[in-house]
Amino acid sequence: MRAILCGVLAAAILLTEPALAREKISMWFWGATPAYQQALLDNLVIPFNRSQSQYELQIEYRVSVDNDVRVAAIAGQGPDLIFTSGPNNVMPLAKAGKLELLDAYDRKYGWSERLLPGLLNTCRKGGHLYCLPPCLAALGMFYNKAVLAENGWSVPRTGKEVETIMRAAQAKGMYGSVTGNAGWQPVNENYVSIFLNEIVGPGYLYSLLTGHGDWTSPSMVSAMNELKRWYQSGFLGGQDYFALGFDSALDLLQKRRSPFMFGPSYIYQWAGTYFHGADADNLGFAPFPQLSPSLPYPIYPIGSPLTYSINANSKVKDGAAMVLNNMISPEFAVAMARVWPGYWATPLKHFPTDPSARGITKSYYQTMTAVTDEVDKGRFGYEIYAFFPASSDDILVQDVEAVWVDRETAKQMLSKVGHAFADKYKRGLTQQVTLPAFPAAR
Repeated sequence: MRAILCGVLAAAILLTEPALAREKISMWFWGATPAYQQALLDNLVIPFNRSQSQYELQIEYRVSVDNDVRVAAIAGQGPDLIFTSGPNNVMPLAKAGKLELLDAYDRKYGWSERLLPGLLNTCRKGGHLYCLPPCLAALGMFYNKAVLAENGWSVPRTGKEVETIMRAAQAKGMYGSVTGNAGWQPVNENYVSIFLNEIVGPGYLYSLLTGHGDWTSPSMVSAMNELKRWYQSGFLGGQDYFALGFDSALDLLQKRRSPFMFGPSYIYQWAGTYFHGADADNLGFAPFPQLSPSLPYPIYPIGSPLTYSINANSKVKDGAAMVLNNMISPEFAVAMARVWPGYWATPLKHFPTDPSARGITKSYYQTMTAVTDEVDKGRFGYEIYAFFPASSDDILVQDVEAVWVDRETAKQMLSKVGHAFADKYKRGLTQQVTLPAFPAAR
C-alpha cells in the first residue's frame, strides 16, 4: 500500500510541477506613476497570466529605461520585450541583430490586417517587421470650448483665423496659445513637425525620407522661418515658452488663460486632472489649422511615443508575441482608456469606442475615431520623432531654438539635418515610410 501511495504521490508531483513552473516573460517600462502601474497590472499583466498556464508576465519599471534597454540589448541581455521611445530608435538595434523578426507572428496574429499601415510601417525595414507601435499619436489643436464661446470665436480652420484669435487673446491679456518645453526639450519637435507638414507637405517629406529632394529647399526654409515668426510673435506661450510644460499648460487652458494648446493627442492622459467636474466637457481637439492653401485640410502628423520589440536572445519569444498581441487588442485599448486615455491609443484600423464614456474620455474617443478615419485613408503626415533618425531629430529639437533667436539661419539648421539623415540613410538605419495620399506643396 505504501509503495502504491508513493507511486501515486510521485505521479501527482510530475503532473503538477510543470503547471506551476511558468516561464517568466520580462518587460521593462518607464517609471510610471503608481496609478498607471496599477492600470497595466489590472489590464495587461493579470489578464495575460490568467489566460494561459505556460507564461508569467512581469513588468519592471525603470526611470532610465531607454538607456538601460539599449545597453542591455547591445550586450545580448535585457528583457524579453524591448521598449523604445518611438520607432526612430528601433532600426539601429534591428540592424545590429538584437531584435527578433516579427514576420511569422505578424502572419499568425494578422497584425498587418488589423493595424494602420501608415504607422505600423515605421516598424519595418527591408519589408521585415521589427516592432509594434501601441499608440497612435496625432498632432493637432486642443482648445477650451468655453473660452471660444465666451469670446464669440469659432474653431479656426486656417492660419489666418487662428492668428486672428491668438492676437485677440493677447490683447485681452491672455496667452495666444500655451505649452512649452520646460523639462522636456523635445516638445520643440512638435512645432517643427506641424510646420513642415502644413507648409512643405507630407508628399515632399516622403521624398526626403526616401532619399530624394532637397532638405534646404525654399519651402523647407520658409516653413522654419514661419515657425520662427510664430515664436517671435509670442504665439507659443508668449515669454513663458521655456517655463511651461504639459501640466502647467493644461492648467492655464482650463483656467481660461488661453484658447489653444498645440500638441500631440497623448496629452489626453494628463487632461483629466484639470478638465473635470463642470469643465469635463470643455476640452476639444481639432486638426491644426491649414497653413498652406495648396495642401488639403486636415493633416494629422502621426507617430508613436513608444514601441515594443522581442529581444533576439529571448527564450520565450512565443510568449512575448502573445503579450504584444494582447497589447494591441481593442479590449486592452478600451480598458486602458478608462484610466489612462491617450497613451495606449492602439492604431487599429477600426478604433474601438465605449458608449458609456464621459468627459475627457469621451473627447478622447471622438478624437481618435476622427484621426483613425483620416489615417486609414492615407491622409496623414510625419512626426519627426517617429520618422526621422534620432540624429536628425536631435538637431531639429536643439537648433530650432537658435533659429528662433536669430543665432542660426533656418537653412544652416536644415543643412545639418540633411547631412545627418543622409549618413543614416546610406547605412541602412532608417525605417520604411508609407506614401501619404497628399501631394507636395511645391
